[in-house]
This record gives sequence, structure tokens and C-alpha cells, in this order.
Amino acid sequence: MPVSAVVGIEEGDLVELVTGPFKGEKARVQKIDENKEEITVELVDAMVPIPVTVKADSVRVVEKEN
Repeated sequence: MPVSAVVGIEEGDLVELVTGPFKGEKARVQKIDENKEEITVELVDAMVPIPVTVKADSVRVVEKEN
């Protein structure tokens, strides 16, 4: 049975995007959609907070929410 890509990712975690146009950017997890294996993140360094939805396998957790 394959393991879901969203396992280990929680709302509030700090993640780094590893693919796509925002590669290398850090973001905070806002919402997790386990059915589609997508997460909605908000870029940390952006002037205007814009939610971006990405596949869960295109991020890596940098820091867990306490």
C-alpha cells in the first residue's frame, strides 16, 4: 500500500518548495487536502500573502509547528 505524501505534514509547519516556479522559497502550511494530496501554503517572504496550492511531494518540511 503506497504511503500518502501528506503524512508528516501538519498545518502551521514551515516548508521549503523544491519544485516549480517558487523553488527554494519558504512557506507556511495553511491547509491540507489529503484526498488530492495537495497542500495550500503561504509564502513567508512575499510582500502580499497569497495562498499557493502545490502537490505535497513538491515540498519538504523545514521546521515543525510547536
